[in-house]
Amino acid sequence: MKHGIFSKITAVVIAVMLICLPLFNAFGATGDESAQECPYIFIHGFMGTDLYENPDDPDSDVIWPPSTDSILEAVKVALPALGKLILDKDWDAFSKKVMPYAYAIFEPVMLAPDGTVKDNSGARMVYPEPEDVKSDSHLNFKYDWRIDPIEVAAQLNDFIDYVLENSGSEQVMIECHSFGGIVANTYAKLYGNSKIRSIVYNTTAIYGEGYTGEMLSGHIVLNGESLTEYLKMTMDRNEYRNLINGIFKLLYDAGLTDAVCALGNKIIDNLAADASTQVLAPLFGGWLSIWAMVEDDTVDEAMSYVFDTLYAGSDVDRSGLLEKINDYNTRIRPYKTETLRQMNDSANVYVISRYGYSGLLLVDSWKTVTDGTVDSKNSSFGATIAPYGETLTEEYLSKADSKYISPDKTLDASTCMFPEQTWFVRRFEHSDGCRTCDDFIMKLLCYDGQADIGTFEQYPQFMYYDLESDSIMPDELIDKGDTGFFARLKLIFGDILKLIKNLVLKVFGK
Repeated sequence: MKHGIFSKITAVVIAVMLICLPLFNAFGATGDESAQECPYIFIHGFMGTDLYENPDDPDSDVIWPPSTDSILEAVKVALPALGKLILDKDWDAFSKKVMPYAYAIFEPVMLAPDGTVKDNSGARMVYPEPEDVKSDSHLNFKYDWRIDPIEVAAQLNDFIDYVLENSGSEQVMIECHSFGGIVANTYAKLYGNSKIRSIVYNTTAIYGEGYTGEMLSGHIVLNGESLTEYLKMTMDRNEYRNLINGIFKLLYDAGLTDAVCALGNKIIDNLAADASTQVLAPLFGGWLSIWAMVEDDTVDEAMSYVFDTLYAGSDVDRSGLLEKINDYNTRIRPYKTETLRQMNDSANVYVISRYGYSGLLLVDSWKTVTDGTVDSKNSSFGATIAPYGETLTEEYLSKADSKYISPDKTLDASTCMFPEQTWFVRRFEHSDGCRTCDDFIMKLLCYDGQADIGTFEQYPQFMYYDLESDSIMPDELIDKGDTGFFARLKLIFGDILKLIKNLVLKVFGK
């Protein structure tokens, strides 16, 4: 975002959130438990569990994800209003008509101005019955992903104590995914590592997401190339992805994608003030989890923009929220690396990072390589990665240790915090799961001692997600022939023939 137009992004951020929602849903490992020696706890990520109006009431309404009815109601109002806008260019009237419905979608999950939960809403943090907690149990730690990570860490400490007490075990194994890594690292900083035998940091956001800080600092850009690449990423698991991506490229080459972005930017520009004050600021600016996902080098700028610029002149008391953000920034943020290294000294530590996709389409840094959500450099704790669509330079490669260079020559793992304990999976989206990945995670957690990138022959440091077999496998650049013009054309025609065949079978029932 460019400074001064942060307040303009709500019109598109609603759509982006709905697009990104599946990317944040977490999954748990279900691998072979035969070697398991202590309870396994899965810590889900951002938006990884439903939120309820009253989690203590079994009949309570779900407030997140938003109901289909509330979204359809907003769309029913927005479409006629958009048609009227095209005719009369009255942006104020359009905003007054649409913004209340946008607010209604997200108001139930907004926190109070002091960063606390309103009206007892939240996640159902269900503890298993004591007799059901065994040394080989697989357990999910559920929490309210909106609130202060320090508060969630205290809940995790209580949950771990409960599991240890009832299982008779001395330690637990942990897999943390996405924002769950922030929860685990905050827990480790405050409560130590003595209760953890092994831990997998599965594409975690401990070091943040670049786009979060950019958006909260007032930097945004929307262009045809970033939109095209983002759309291609969303289609990566579609069986007709080659055909669809070919269409996206044609639209981009014809300038139609740029035209759509120009219209989007115009809508953003004209919905500025109402959008930010009514929806964006109270939603994103009020979630403590969002602030924890801002990268270290942009957090000061983001805080200054939101609290000194966006909230300038506001008579709402947000001192409690600011105090909580500063508490995390003081007690947790400066000690991330130290906390991880201490964990490595006392437990078996493993890092899984995914890569191969561009960043969020709304920001300048969209060419940062990600897994569709989290920057791969951050989730790997420091890998050196070329910009999206490029490879490491020949000069760099000539000086690097080839052992740590990815087969596609885009990534150097030697600069990771734990290069011998960090694995990469190419073209595997942020919250996708598959059986072989689950098995791999359990092999790591249950291994007797500290495994490394040479321990399992079938799981080398660089792997690839294969859509056809729905599995991860050693990366041998299976898709390396898909980049040339004629190769792409062949794939597109293959999808067309597949589509025709499936339509015929559907029509004639054969």
